[in-house]
Amino acid sequence: MLQLVREKGDWETWIEFFLEGVIATSEQGVTTANRLLALFEKDEHQLNTLGRASASAHHVHAELKRAPIISVPLAARALGITQPTIQKSLDHMMKMGMVREITGQQRGRLYEYTAYLAIMSEGTEPLPR
Repeated sequence: MLQLVREKGDWETWIEFFLEGVIATSEQGVTTANRLLALFEKDEHQLNTLGRASASAHHVHAELKRAPIISVPLAARALGITQPTIQKSLDHMMKMGMVREITGQQRGRLYEYTAYLAIMSEGTEPLPR
């Protein structure tokens, strides 16, 4: 289409093509944002079932929304909560299927907010060759 602009001055076709892309991208962004908001709400309701442990779990959840891959020490520093409390919250969240440990190690473990990353990764797969 840019070649048509160069050769024939066909700006209208190029602008129409470009604006269709803007519309499609905007619609996809709104859909993704709505899906994330629904996920967050569902997970917050699940965290409410933890009783006394729900308060710290909500703080960890808030940190995961900000940074969907965390470590216990980094979360503890960011939130001002002890590492054992962070670990306990992450353990609860793993049992609920919200997060998973991704290193397989005993030390230096990282945890990912699985559904959040899945939503954000949609459409980023490499094209087949």
